[in-house]
Amino acid sequence: MNLLLIGKPNAGKSSIYNILTSGNKNIIHKEEGTTRDWHKGKVRNSNNLFLYDTPGIIIQNHKINKLEFSNLFKIIDKFIYVIDYKTKNYENEIESINKLRSFNKEIILVINKDDNYKKNLNTKPFGIDALFFISCSHRIGFDELYDYFESYDDKITEKEIENQFSIAIFGKPNAGKSTLANAFLGFDRVKTSSIAGTTSDFVEDNYIYKKNNFKILDTAGIFRKNKIDADSVTFAAIRKSLDIINKIDLSIMLIDSNDGFDSQIKKILNMLINQSRSVIIVFNKIDTIKQKIFFIKETRLIVKETYSQTKNLSIIFLSAINKENVDKLKNTLFAKANKIVKKLSTSQLTSCIKKISDENPHPLVKGKAVKFKYAVQVSSSPLTIKIFSNFSKDIKKNYKTYLTNKIIKSFNIVDVKVNLIFTSSKNPFN
Repeated sequence: MNLLLIGKPNAGKSSIYNILTSGNKNIIHKEEGTTRDWHKGKVRNSNNLFLYDTPGIIIQNHKINKLEFSNLFKIIDKFIYVIDYKTKNYENEIESINKLRSFNKEIILVINKDDNYKKNLNTKPFGIDALFFISCSHRIGFDELYDYFESYDDKITEKEIENQFSIAIFGKPNAGKSTLANAFLGFDRVKTSSIAGTTSDFVEDNYIYKKNNFKILDTAGIFRKNKIDADSVTFAAIRKSLDIINKIDLSIMLIDSNDGFDSQIKKILNMLINQSRSVIIVFNKIDTIKQKIFFIKETRLIVKETYSQTKNLSIIFLSAINKENVDKLKNTLFAKANKIVKKLSTSQLTSCIKKISDENPHPLVKGKAVKFKYAVQVSSSPLTIKIFSNFSKDIKKNYKTYLTNKIIKSFNIVDVKVNLIFTSSKNPFN
């Protein structure tokens, strides 16, 4: 069952959403209209109850922007209309609720910010039997809501798709992240605009491709630090976007082809390569480039030279708005979902390191042979391998590069930076 939170801006919908779904996906901020896209999450401890949060909707003169929410309204089973307890005039809310009745869906009334839990508001004018008084700040009244939800919670009848692969889209403002996310999903799920910063908190949804389940996250555009106020919604949005880098399986670095490979893009990409499990570079708006062949050739060369330590970086050129090469990107993501390296066993790594060093030994150090005793993977984000050696501080830089390249080739590692750490600790297995 799908439940939709609806109401005026700053009624507390995002706070309710975060509490009921046990998450903090939505930004809570004093600035009105923080939520700019709709979000979906499973109600805590439920089997098949999903809660949607929307931007604040104000219905005036019996009109609602049906175009903006038509894709969402048709899958919703019940409306949860949220009202601010401290509001003095409820005429707009009554008008909005009466308009929502035309959708022939049950309406639940939630009165938020009743901090003293007085429950003394006259609710007769709303004409709704299912009503609840709550306070998000004091976490009051939610037990009754959960009891109500439990009676409507359906058992899962279809086997959930396992091995969900998570993807997040990062980039500068107006690179086309939301347009690309919509292209993945096949409909206008995320609000797009020529105005930078339209996506304020990351938007999450799912799509199925070749019977595989992919979770796609559209993140807020990353501005330069000196251009944003630390107390602004934009700052909070960027911080929230960066927090998910090491929690997802693959990062898409989306670049506006017209921007080229500037310093800000390099900073974002460096961060993704160093912190995420896997990265794909995507140049968007290729349809706006006149000399495409030259641009693609030069761009590939620049990326290769700039990120020589990260081998086999996938680079795709597309037009999200025209859906040019979007299927190619989907195919690439499908391949990555089945190849991405998450864990290499110690025995595999140790065997690989010994074989590599036997074929091409490290130069002698102080007249003695360098021995690589064993290796262990210590992290997946990024892929980090610790190698135990008798001369850990004297390993030459070119030999480190040699080892890295050989490991990448041996395990067919793609779109992942491999970090090697050398230590002189004794081998505990001896």
